[in-house]
Amino acid sequence: MELVVRLAGAAGQGIQSLGEILARSLFRSGFFLHGELSYHSRIRGGENAFTVRLADRPVFATRRDADLLVVLTPEMGRTWGERLRPGAWVVAEEGAFPPGPRVLGLPALRLAREKLGLPLAQGVVLLGAAARLLGLDLDRVGAAVREVFGAKSEPNLQALALGWELAPPQAWELPSPAFAAGTHMLLTGGQAVGAGAIAAGCRYLASYPMTPGTPVMEFLAQRAERYGLVVEQAEDEIAAINMALGAAYAGARAMVTTSGGGFALMVEGLSLAGMIETPVVIHLGQRPGPATGLPTRTAQENLLFALYAGHGEFPRYLTAPATPEAAFYATMKAFELAEAFQVPAILLTDQFLVDSYVVVPALDPARVPMREHILSLEEIAQMEHYERFALTSTGVSPRAVPGLSPHLVLVDSDEHDFYGRITEDLAIRKAMVEKRLKKEEGLREATDLPEAFPESLRGRTVLLGWGSTFGALREAVEALNAEEDRYAHVHFQDLWPLRWAEVAELLEPAREVITVEGNVWGQLGKLLRQETGIRPMRHLARYDGRPFTPEDVVEGVRRAP
Repeated sequence: MELVVRLAGAAGQGIQSLGEILARSLFRSGFFLHGELSYHSRIRGGENAFTVRLADRPVFATRRDADLLVVLTPEMGRTWGERLRPGAWVVAEEGAFPPGPRVLGLPALRLAREKLGLPLAQGVVLLGAAARLLGLDLDRVGAAVREVFGAKSEPNLQALALGWELAPPQAWELPSPAFAAGTHMLLTGGQAVGAGAIAAGCRYLASYPMTPGTPVMEFLAQRAERYGLVVEQAEDEIAAINMALGAAYAGARAMVTTSGGGFALMVEGLSLAGMIETPVVIHLGQRPGPATGLPTRTAQENLLFALYAGHGEFPRYLTAPATPEAAFYATMKAFELAEAFQVPAILLTDQFLVDSYVVVPALDPARVPMREHILSLEEIAQMEHYERFALTSTGVSPRAVPGLSPHLVLVDSDEHDFYGRITEDLAIRKAMVEKRLKKEEGLREATDLPEAFPESLRGRTVLLGWGSTFGALREAVEALNAEEDRYAHVHFQDLWPLRWAEVAELLEPAREVITVEGNVWGQLGKLLRQETGIRPMRHLARYDGRPFTPEDVVEGVRRAP
């Protein structure tokens, strides 16, 4: 059983707050949900929509059509009025939607202005009516209002009650609660990345605000004092990554968060991390490009950019979490592998993942063991001679913190010898390149192969995806198989380096491979062909800035190539 509720209005009308109140109310009622935020890059006007999908099982994708539409403006009534399921209800500002048997038009703006003296409470009046239609507990919704509005709660609670009184009784039979209080969490992908960084021991974040990377910065800044973090808003992205590398050189677990244009500015610093073998985690929240592109929309356009960015050849780790829950553990793993192999780790998310709300089981940091990878004072004290870039069988050299022992911890952006001194000795240059690249062998063994559903791919058409398309693809395969059981879903989270021979072996029995990606080129498909020789037969692309829905994927697969 599922219900889809969409709240839509203009920027400045509080749609995100209304959606958060609804999501919290449903969560506290024991329901699984997915909440997707869609918004224009402007302070006033344009489109803001929050789509909440209530379900009796975990869900990680949004839906195209709604069972209940709440609209604040005529423009949003026209935009979303065609995206309604049969039997849908509409709760609308008076005059914002054509009259009909299941249309509840309310003078919400007038009521908010005349009775409360707060025109901005218009949306809360409509939300109150929607909450009663859904059969939610008024006190529970009121508690969510208090959490979201804080000191401004009182007039909004009155607005909620006004809408509630004007609505007809419950229109749907909601499912029984799916989980008990205290067993699950409601969080966004951005919150999950930030929480994963804290759990991994991050002590320094440098960033220049850039959607959709900013929510991670905000999450960590709000908790910096509690967890002993330094959060620095740098003057630009070049400064941010160099600050993070300085913090990492001094021994702190460090991170930057950005988006495509900011990552472009960080590329020289990325190469510096490769040369001085200093760990750093880069959260790259993707959005449509090129240039400024669509700042508040979603895309999967930076896979190949992240893989090949930087001058010279050096190892790196790339991962793209599939869900907010996975984002927590993937962030922890990114920190651990960056530290263990002294490489940059790039965490690829996107606006859809960062801003979406989901219900997940309580997070358990113990699932990703964190180890110390810096020489202790006792260990370095016993060393008669210390070489920061000493040759080892793994390519990973002993890492010490400068200033804590008589030994000099020397790093340099020029090619250097094993001690860290600049050199133009070509034999040493060759040895150092091979040393750095040897780390990929260990990294490759630490990465996870893609997940296959069902496990046997023999004779099946495989839908191949990565990152945040997971939910849409899984549900699409389930829907397709309900009619004809010949489809499968293979999903990548770790992206580089991988054991590509094993990937080829996994896909070999498939009848055909179709890539489904939020980009035009089919970037994962290109990488797959490059590394395995497997050429996808088709590519389903979405590049309008909106996320895939299960309906999009099903229709795309059925469409003649």
